[in-house]
Amino acid sequence: MTRPDQAVDHPDAPGQWHRLSPWMIAVKPIEQLPQLIPLLIAIVFAGRGAPDLAIIIGIVVVALVSVVPWLVTRYQVTDEHVRVRSGVLTRKVATARRDRIRSVDLTASPAHRIVGLTKVRIGTGGDKESSVVELNAIPTAEANLLHGNLMATATRITARDAEPEDAPVEMTPPQELARLQRSWLRYSPFSLTGFAAAAAIGGLAAQVANEADLYERGASVVSDVGDRLQGVPVALLVVVTVVAVLAIGVALSVGGYLFSYWNFTLTRNLDDGTLRIRRGLLTTNATSLDENRIRGVHTHEPVLMRPLRGARLYAIATGHDKHPLLLPPAPASEVVRVGRLVAHDDFGGGVGDELTMPLRRHGPGAWSRRITRGLWAGVIVAAVAAVLVAGPLTWPWLVLGILIAATSTMLGVVRYNHLGVGLTERSVVISPPRIARHRYVVDRARTVGWASRASFFQRRRGVETLSLATAAGSESYAMVDLEPAASTGVMRAVSPDLVAPFLERNPE
Repeated sequence: MTRPDQAVDHPDAPGQWHRLSPWMIAVKPIEQLPQLIPLLIAIVFAGRGAPDLAIIIGIVVVALVSVVPWLVTRYQVTDEHVRVRSGVLTRKVATARRDRIRSVDLTASPAHRIVGLTKVRIGTGGDKESSVVELNAIPTAEANLLHGNLMATATRITARDAEPEDAPVEMTPPQELARLQRSWLRYSPFSLTGFAAAAAIGGLAAQVANEADLYERGASVVSDVGDRLQGVPVALLVVVTVVAVLAIGVALSVGGYLFSYWNFTLTRNLDDGTLRIRRGLLTTNATSLDENRIRGVHTHEPVLMRPLRGARLYAIATGHDKHPLLLPPAPASEVVRVGRLVAHDDFGGGVGDELTMPLRRHGPGAWSRRITRGLWAGVIVAAVAAVLVAGPLTWPWLVLGILIAATSTMLGVVRYNHLGVGLTERSVVISPPRIARHRYVVDRARTVGWASRASFFQRRRGVETLSLATAAGSESYAMVDLEPAASTGVMRAVSPDLVAPFLERNPE
């Protein structure tokens, strides 16, 4: 039986330089179409007076975008590295050492899928774009071969090489941790992505209309429509407009959810210790995440999803992608279950409990700061609105100002209720003071340092912000408005050897 680490990397002789697929010439312009739209608009309008010049510019643009990159790009796969060479004036060589590879992502847009190509992104564990090597357009079969072969780290290669050559290798079937359910669609209208997409489409349409002078041409049409609507009650127009906006936003949200997470699956490959995430309807994505990179999990409960008990799950990981999505908007109970499985905690007592355990509330200083900041924020907003209106201070405006201040103060209460910290035998649990509920579960053994700071206003309340430093995720997780004694207790419990010399010098 063929051993996994002995798979062939390329159908030709390994070590040779290979070109990307010639179909890249057709795929590249389509892939970069969003960036080229302003240029295409300029070429179209320039072609009104000089069509020959517009055709020449279009040919040059297509050549620069597609033909030239294909001619100058080569890639090489050996037992030691994957290397990509590109560039005309400035030669660039990107190299990924095979013993440093931590992720291999496969992406195929509709244009890629039509011609049987896939984009391969190879991550080496760094947190910069330079740590990623990309093969833009290679045949799908070859991409799948690379995906299955390149995820082996040096440790796993060494362990396999220690086995006898004729030893049978038993392949363990992947373990499915989660799969998209149709009932999860009920969370899609509450993510606000549809409204953001509608705003982006509206902005692009406005730009095109402005370039094409459609505003002046449509002025008469708008005037006629306005005349016809004069007899319609204003309240009815407002209701119809709001319902139309909500309907469009909901439709785009549901469509975006389906396009992004169609056929979503999260599986664990026990043979190479990776989590594999597959999703996408038109553009498919397949991501492999080395479980050794995971340092914790992060749950996010958006404001609009909380009444429906919906949440998202992210990993806290090292490398270029520090916040990989483990679960799209789904039931909170499913988020907890998957978080427990990702942490290899099938029997409870670990991450699953840390995602639901009650946290220790911060002291009265944190409470007063949340209330005070909420109140003043509302007062400032109301004052700015009054200045902009510049009208007489009548009782309706006074009532509106009081409502804004009260609402902002209540949001301060919500932020305080979400604020908390907890410690377990293996994790530090942090919940920041945000309106949307977040919870970060960070591996305490991976803590690399601490930092504390106190602003002038914090010192007046007798509190400070303690930040946990780690090499994963956001790299710093803040415990806001802790009392100094509580900060010291957290540091002593998590990193006694690290902070003992400093605490001895500053016993206070």
